[in-house]
Amino acid sequence: MALFQLLAIVLFYVMFIGRSIEMHRRGERVFVIGRGKGGVRALLEMLFMAGLLIWSGEIVLRGLWPGASFLPAVMGKPFFESRAADGLGVAAIVTGLALFAAALWSFGGSWRIGIDHDRPGTLITRGIFAWTRNPIFLFMDIYFVGTWLIQRDLFFLLFAIVAVAGIHYQILQEEKFLVRHYGDTYRRYLLRVPRYIGWPQRRKTVQPYSTS
Repeated sequence: MALFQLLAIVLFYVMFIGRSIEMHRRGERVFVIGRGKGGVRALLEMLFMAGLLIWSGEIVLRGLWPGASFLPAVMGKPFFESRAADGLGVAAIVTGLALFAAALWSFGGSWRIGIDHDRPGTLITRGIFAWTRNPIFLFMDIYFVGTWLIQRDLFFLLFAIVAVAGIHYQILQEEKFLVRHYGDTYRRYLLRVPRYIGWPQRRKTVQPYSTS
């Protein structure tokens, strides 16, 4: 399992860094975390990125040196052993990576890390975005939960809980911005396509936006 997780996270960063370099060469701005924001929101976004680096580093360390950890023993000790949980974790991570690859392909030049108030790009509704409005956030949720299913310790459990909650909050903030920027075009899209996953609906009437 440690080797699988190491290979999976390497694949993720290869896709992530590769697309970032490609967009940078095209003159596109990808990283807008904390840009145009102040106070608590900017701090939370930076803390999440720092936490993600620690999370990634722990996976890489355990993959290269089984049994090694940056963490105190109480944080890194598995709660239980389970082949079924291992299998579910592998399935979740593979599914998540497939979602991420599909999202990168569908995004084209509109991919951003954070909310770009100055250059938000084109509203993407094709490809995987016809089935979920937030494929990359969905990928992250699935990947974090899948990682906990394999590791099954306190650190990865707490990280998954905090990350999933933080991602949902970020989605709500992005939706507010997108409604303001794209207006009825985005309202029709959010009424038709689920926030996370589900069967697309054919709704023609634009209704008031809800962040629930």
